[in-house]
Amino acid sequence: MESATQNTVLRWWQSMYLSPSQLKEKGIAPAPSGQKAQLKRCESADAALLAPGFRALWQQLPTSIQDTNKAHTFECWATIAAALVHVKADTGTKLATAAGLKGEGDKSVVSELRFAQLQSAKTPDEFLRRLRRILQQVDGKVSVQSLAEDIEHWFREHNNVRPRQADKRISVRWAMDYYRAASGK
Repeated sequence: MESATQNTVLRWWQSMYLSPSQLKEKGIAPAPSGQKAQLKRCESADAALLAPGFRALWQQLPTSIQDTNKAHTFECWATIAAALVHVKADTGTKLATAAGLKGEGDKSVVSELRFAQLQSAKTPDEFLRRLRRILQQVDGKVSVQSLAEDIEHWFREHNNVRPRQADKRISVRWAMDYYRAASGK
């Protein structure tokens, strides 16, 4: 994901989560009330496509993305919007790292089984559902830009553009980050 697109995603998220004074400082207009809540209630990417919050994000994206005729691009960005509204704080921590960190006791915040279910999601709706559950478990404290990149990467692979090198695949990257965090390294 290009840095201009990353910044667009971050500013869109900030418009819903930052205080009016913080938004004024950054020169960002606040999102209309209700956009965040509507996106949170969307059960699928298809439902998110009809939400004003998604439309606000889509209209800010570069024309190279907007000019696509591919349904999976719309679905990808709708999933990004529907997932990012569950991020409460932009911490800079990758999703897999946040999931692997130790919670109470000696166990990771997100169990290996639940994390493996996210990695093996077969459909975009299943992916979104599992992703939201993990975001709840990590209390919505992840990197906004990194999460958007990971979702975009998942959609590229889901639509049969798999990198040849294993370490470039999203599931492998997530596993490495998860287990590195789980082992405390």
